[in-house]
Amino acid sequence: MSISKLVAVTVAAGAIAFASAPAFAGHHCVRAGASATAVTSEIAGALAKEALYQSNAFAGRKARGSAKVSCKYVGIVTTCTARQVACK
Repeated sequence: MSISKLVAVTVAAGAIAFASAPAFAGHHCVRAGASATAVTSEIAGALAKEALYQSNAFAGRKARGSAKVSCKYVGIVTTCTARQVACK
């Protein structure tokens, strides 16, 4: 794939992501989320927060407020989801 095609695909994907993201107070903000599964809720929560941080950093967003983490015990593992508002 040539560079020009890669740039066109990236711009198109960015436009689709922006169009589907809710707007907060006129900024380019999204409610970002990430989840992780581990044996204990402490480990799953920490991994979910780290995944959220990495996702925001990779997308060039800055987090606003604190991350809210919710966990659910399923069988012998726990799945946690971290959510946070992040803006460009």
